Amino acid sequence: MSRTVRLGAGMAFWGDRVQPAIEMVERGDIDYLCCDHLAELTMSILAKQRARNPDRGYTRDILDLLRGALPAIVEKGIRVVTNAGGANPHAAAEAVVALVKELGLSGVRVAVVTGDDIEPAIDDLTDRGVTFDNLDTGEPLSTVRDRLTHAAVYTGCEGIVSALDQGAQIVICGRVTDIALYLGPLVHEFGWARDDWERLGMATVVAHAIECGGQATGGLYDGGWADVPGLEELGYPIAEVSEDGTAVVTKTPGTGGRVDVGTVSEQLVYEILDPANYLTADVTADFTQVRLEEVGPDRVRITGGTGRPAPATLKVNMGYRAGFVGETQFTYTWPRAYEKAQRGLEFLRKRLAAADFRCSDELVEYLGHTSMWGGRVAEPDDPDLPEVVVRYAARCPDADEARKVFTESVPLYNNGPAGIAGIGTRPPLKELYAIWPALIPREHVVQSVEILEV
Repeated sequence: MSRTVRLGAGMAFWGDRVQPAIEMVERGDIDYLCCDHLAELTMSILAKQRARNPDRGYTRDILDLLRGALPAIVEKGIRVVTNAGGANPHAAAEAVVALVKELGLSGVRVAVVTGDDIEPAIDDLTDRGVTFDNLDTGEPLSTVRDRLTHAAVYTGCEGIVSALDQGAQIVICGRVTDIALYLGPLVHEFGWARDDWERLGMATVVAHAIECGGQATGGLYDGGWADVPGLEELGYPIAEVSEDGTAVVTKTPGTGGRVDVGTVSEQLVYEILDPANYLTADVTADFTQVRLEEVGPDRVRITGGTGRPAPATLKVNMGYRAGFVGETQFTYTWPRAYEKAQRGLEFLRKRLAAADFRCSDELVEYLGHTSMWGGRVAEPDDPDLPEVVVRYAARCPDADEARKVFTESVPLYNNGPAGIAGIGTRPPLKELYAIWPALIPREHVVQSVEILEV
């Protein structure tokens, strides 16, 4: 019987529940706990935190998770791979080391994987011919260079493999890809060659099936969400991966949710764009021949994935300051609620014009009607509507302009049409961050590993 490696998806995003990961460690019989904490916005927030405090810039929920799970992790010899390091993986690793000591544990090797943060080298790389043109618009980086907050490359699994080869039990990474968190343990365990595209592609399909945590076990399931049991105690997925890269997906025993062809299928098609060319830092995966088979209760076998050589370039996401948002929200009641709302908006815009308000664009939403659909549906102009909730927001060049939006909306309480409510108190001022996606030749990116031992 071939050997299998059991990979548990412990986290799907910063702010996810830590209890599923702790339960998985306690009774999931896993070999690796793989935790994804990062998204594009997350990196911008973490970079902002790091700028304010050199000891911050990582997702601190990793400490909450490990505080509950570390004793069992050490006892069972489970290894943890996470990108919770975010914009400051060294600080994250030092915090984990401090936690290990606080819990009275020893013999734990903590690794730091770096190399994704290229922000300090941007100008040098530009001089060497890397253009960093915007992938979406083609604009040159010079248009936002002075407003950059970070530049993080989506790196592959080589640093994770090296850390595990050196005996690390906890591997703290920055912006590695979600897939790399799972490929790293498999390459380490099975000794796959870095150009074994077929196995790497198959394993990428498996990793993608579980990387979003509860989405594979019935969370967000559109094909029958009303019938998914125990969403409040949703269990997270576990992949039992064989040496050929194929796997059986299951979940932590005794937890809510379910694993079937439907739940796994929905996750497999999530964010893959071209199923024949799913680009990652480690391999170009091909999903087109994937087959799913239910082989038992909460058990789905995945086969048929393959791959081709990895792209010559890596994606780098840069964050930059993009102004501030000014916003206000108000509600008008029946009768003629929509008509009142239009008069309220007219009032607000005239007040803003009198205040010499400047913005680059604005947004009007009717909550419960157009806030998700936008202009795809008609505005809610039924005269018998019991109420209309309006949100007005504008993209402003600076904080002073953004503040004007709420200031000029307050007089609606007694200057505008009758029947208004819900303006409330001044909302917190929000600085806007935007993403600058670009490519970098992979030869310019080198990962490094440092081992800290408790």
